[in-house]
Amino acid sequence: MDLTIVFIFILVFLVSVLVIRKPKTLPPGYFGIPFIGSVPMMRKLRGKRPHLVLFEESKRIGNIFSWYLGNQLIVVLSGYDTIHEALVKKAEAFSDRPNFNRNPIFPRTNGENGILTGRYGQCWRELRRFTLQALRDFDVGKASIEEKIDVEIETATAFLQDTNGKPTSMNQLMQKIVANVIFGIVFGQRYDYDDPEFDRTRAMTNAVVTGEGPVSFTPFMPKFLVNILKRTDAKNSDIRRQCIVDMRKYVYKQIDEHEATFDRDNIRDFVDIYIQTEKEGDGSMRKFVTKGNMFRVIFDLFLAGSETTSTTLDWVFLYMIEFPEVQKKCQEEIENILGDKIIEYSDRSKLVYVNAVIMEIQRCCNLVPINVVHSTSENTTIGGYNIPARTLILPTLYSVHMDPKYFPSPEKFDPDRFIDDKGNLIKNEALIPFSTGPRTCLGEPLARMELFLVFANLLQRFNFSREDPNKPHTMESKQSQITNAPVPYRLRATKRQ
Repeated sequence: MDLTIVFIFILVFLVSVLVIRKPKTLPPGYFGIPFIGSVPMMRKLRGKRPHLVLFEESKRIGNIFSWYLGNQLIVVLSGYDTIHEALVKKAEAFSDRPNFNRNPIFPRTNGENGILTGRYGQCWRELRRFTLQALRDFDVGKASIEEKIDVEIETATAFLQDTNGKPTSMNQLMQKIVANVIFGIVFGQRYDYDDPEFDRTRAMTNAVVTGEGPVSFTPFMPKFLVNILKRTDAKNSDIRRQCIVDMRKYVYKQIDEHEATFDRDNIRDFVDIYIQTEKEGDGSMRKFVTKGNMFRVIFDLFLAGSETTSTTLDWVFLYMIEFPEVQKKCQEEIENILGDKIIEYSDRSKLVYVNAVIMEIQRCCNLVPINVVHSTSENTTIGGYNIPARTLILPTLYSVHMDPKYFPSPEKFDPDRFIDDKGNLIKNEALIPFSTGPRTCLGEPLARMELFLVFANLLQRFNFSREDPNKPHTMESKQSQITNAPVPYRLRATKRQ
């Protein structure tokens, strides 16, 4: 090798150590080489599920540690106490988002803002307030939405009956149930399960959660380097960008059709509420409730309210076939308390064990093991360490749900941990599958209703078992997906007598 190249490499390395080395006031962790980052940490993450690597590092280094992606400082937060301090007690400093326009998941948006990825500020607050109010006006969490869910449960029941106990996958079925509810809320329509257009729209959201997640090198590398070093990530990024473009066309078409048939005396859905606000709302609200922003909000609703809930339901039925004694106990509780009546959301307080099972599955499956990336909006502190403004914050929700301080024997699947000695449901503050603080998932009320109604009603009607009784299925999550999704499986559903 040319001695000049060796000399330059050594010089750059020494400068990196002297210049980039973190001051003692920052959290402990790894220093970074300029433009590259913390190579040892990056090597540990390669080919691994990031939340598992970060969890092990937190055990070794501490609940607050730092490293670099390129020149970007990353601070990882682990454990309930640490994350609660940041996202709740110091929410104003820790609730911002990075500039996602740099991220290959999202193409440049010309100033558009949403809720999931929107910067923390007045626009974000107004959009969140508008969306929450619109969902309340449309009775999310109330009887009218329950009726939509009931329609999908009946459709799913017919589908499972038609399988006649033959092996089937729950993944696509759960996706269609949940997606149709969102379509009803947002666009006032539902699809037949065999409609090709339905499959196409679902594929868009599925593509967005496939590939690299919050711990990704690609936003910090020139595109030509990504194409050379991270070809799979580059390909996934191109697919995501195209899906965003296609989804925008779909949403804009829906908005245009709604505008052509808008009747202020007959508000049909979320899009109609947007149009009404655009036409009749006060000037300050119209400033934020724009067509571009509504696309972002609707896209967020599909991501936060569709893919996450359907994947949780996929986990629910996997746990039932792997823990048949839990399934049987749920069915006995339903039968003893409600008999064969259609289960309503108002019945949820009566089914203590069913609720405990759902809570424990949410804890164990850790659907979003690493929260959507936060960013500090100002210089702040946590745990005695200084955190500069514009630091990327990774709150690891997985570490919360595996925290033995709040969940003894966290590796064990144990729904009874949520039931006290008197048979009452325990609401553990550290169970935060929807995150915590101002950035709590917008779709939480809807997701809770769907999880309970779909799970309880289908369990009342069917017994679920493994495809092969002698072959247990792995409870590990599959690779190359942002959310924790189960490795694909099939089960048998047989009608209960």
